[in-house]
Amino acid sequence: MQLLTLPKLAARSGWPESRVRRMVARGLLSHIRVNGRLLLPETAIEDYVANHFVAAAGRSTPLGRLTLAVERKTLIPETDQ
Repeated sequence: MQLLTLPKLAARSGWPESRVRRMVARGLLSHIRVNGRLLLPETAIEDYVANHFVAAAGRSTPLGRLTLAVERKTLIPETDQ
């Protein structure tokens, strides 16, 4: 596991140092202090994003539309005429 200083991790990720520092202070990013030096795994931000990723709730896929059509058919029974 590669450990990076906070400024190096921020530079690699493109995130501001202040944001990374706040996230460390809140305990949101994995880190360790060695002799007073803050070190973070090079995957700390990727891990955070992966663990906090929220999937879309909408039914925008073709499968979602098919499911909706099937639900409607079962909820509204056809009448014989």
